[in-house]
Amino acid sequence: MNFMKKCANYTCSSIFVIASCAICLIVGYIIGSSPIEIFASVMGIINVWLLSKEKVSNFIFGIITVLAYLYIYYKTGLYALAILACCQVGFNMYGWYYWVKNSDKEANVVTSGLTKKGQIIWSAVILIAWAVWGYVEINILHAQNAILDSLTAVLGLVAQYWLSKKLYENWILWILSNLLFIIIYILNGYYVMLILVVIQLILSIAGLLEWHSSYKEQGENKLTL
Repeated sequence: MNFMKKCANYTCSSIFVIASCAICLIVGYIIGSSPIEIFASVMGIINVWLLSKEKVSNFIFGIITVLAYLYIYYKTGLYALAILACCQVGFNMYGWYYWVKNSDKEANVVTSGLTKKGQIIWSAVILIAWAVWGYVEINILHAQNAILDSLTAVLGLVAQYWLSKKLYENWILWILSNLLFIIIYILNGYYVMLILVVIQLILSIAGLLEWHSSYKEQGENKLTL
């Protein structure tokens, strides 16, 4: 656990985010990735880094990032992820409003967790939404990688809502989502964005440790929905 905390502290440093952005720029240039893909990757790294540090400004970069993803997903035919990106724009705006409204004088928002009832309800919501979205993807939209696409979209949508409510469990869903994104990006040849998602996976693990620590220190405030 101490080793994990040391790693988390390193990923929260400005040196880590600068190095990560530089890697995306260099690799993107070498392999000839599109400018929009490189741009989305850099913005995404900054977004998740600011989020792991619990900075309200993360929402600005979050909106920019998902708009870039929206264009990429739509052009590729990943329709569930394109719809997810549209919803994430709204959730980023809501999260921005919620964090500012509920912050204290030091601009801190209480980190919360789900109750047992909340965990059961949300698990059911995720499974049902995945089944419905997957059916639409397969039988109506005939999208690529429908099963992975729909599951990643549902996880990302719920995670974004949890993030806006500052539930520490949002990082668990982002970790799962990042693992699925690794598979999707490999299948679609998005190698710069693959670097991004690996970096985001590392930052998500660091974010989970940081937010869970805040949750414990702030009295384990629990929400159902």
